Amino acid sequence: MQDPQSADRWAIMELKHRYVRCVDLRDWDGLAATLAPEMTARYRVDLSTEGADALVTELRARLTEDRITVHQVGHPSIGIDGDEATATWTMVDRTICTDLRCVVEGASVSHDHYRRDPKRGWLITAVSYDRFCETTVSLDDLPSFAVRATPFEMVSLQ
Repeated sequence: MQDPQSADRWAIMELKHRYVRCVDLRDWDGLAATLAPEMTARYRVDLSTEGADALVTELRARLTEDRITVHQVGHPSIGIDGDEATATWTMVDRTICTDLRCVVEGASVSHDHYRRDPKRGWLITAVSYDRFCETTVSLDDLPSFAVRATPFEMVSLQ
């Protein structure tokens, strides 16, 4: 039997993947397009925002050229109730902090809320993370580590 909500599940998965890809590539307009204006985000105690514009502004300020990020999400559990949806994802991320000379890697469970907009399709209305693992390694302990391209250089190649 076919899932009658299959198209919505695929649309929500694509939305989440676009959201993390836009963060990693610093595509702020693309990121804003994934968010409902009223959205809230709670990544950590020191990083909570209310409103899509506030989140984009905050991430733009924090994710400078000295921060290279990679986010991967998977294993979604998606529940859909009409024009509202929730999802739980596993996420792994890596941040290379060239200014602080360290690499931070972590694992989290992401809890998201979505709503369907008649004109824009599915949008993220809330994101929160429960971090269950984080490691930090000094770049000085990795003598052969080299950064060959940043998101800023990659975007300019397009």
